[in-house]
Amino acid sequence: MKNAIDIYQALKVFNKITEFGEKHSSESGYNSTYQLCGLHAETGYDGYTITLSDGRTSLNIYFHNKYQFDYPDNEAFENFMRRFSEVINHTVQ
Repeated sequence: MKNAIDIYQALKVFNKITEFGEKHSSESGYNSTYQLCGLHAETGYDGYTITLSDGRTSLNIYFHNKYQFDYPDNEAFENFMRRFSEVINHTVQ
């Protein structure tokens, strides 16, 4: 599968960002975004969709662990995956 990702690892990354990342208020006022290692994490208004993004690439995770990447080119995708790995390896100080 093209751009396959371990969904459980992605959920761990989301949790790590929201636990240890810097919190920012969203423009809509519905929810907050969190940032860690260049990745942003936020939930949809319904709480069933989460998004990980670095500004060029986004990973949307939907109900029943379905997901979709959106990126302009392979370089953007590779940069996103590097940041994804940085979050995985991030240690709390």
